Amino acid sequence: MSFSTVQKIRFDDVDGAGIVYYPRFFHICHKAFEDFFDEKGPVTYPKLISDWKRGFPTVRTEGSYTAPLKYGDAAKVELTVEYIGKSSLRTRYIVSRERDNVLAFDGLVTTVCVDLADFRPTPIEGVLHAFLKAYMKEPS
Repeated sequence: MSFSTVQKIRFDDVDGAGIVYYPRFFHICHKAFEDFFDEKGPVTYPKLISDWKRGFPTVRTEGSYTAPLKYGDAAKVELTVEYIGKSSLRTRYIVSRERDNVLAFDGLVTTVCVDLADFRPTPIEGVLHAFLKAYMKEPS
């Protein structure tokens, strides 16, 4: 199962050439990650941080850029959980132009679940693990 959201490409997302500046794709991915929690999670992302005192800082990124996105485009972002470790999480983001479904970006982001009191890794367990597991990539 995957989660999909649409992100509008705004003026501050593009560079002088009028296309999405490459690191902004990871910002788009993070916004999709927040939407994922807000729309489907056991808790919203703000409550995950403020009430549960948990965060998912990024520790590794990979990305392939295949087509430009321009100011005013709508980007469809499909999020799939690729891997859940003891405290690590790897998510894949497929970003396409909504108007013609052309693939623009394929990214992998590895995060670590941390306790925000000390920023030490903490296990992904219980309802959080069950939620993320429901969005695991299905074997091919």
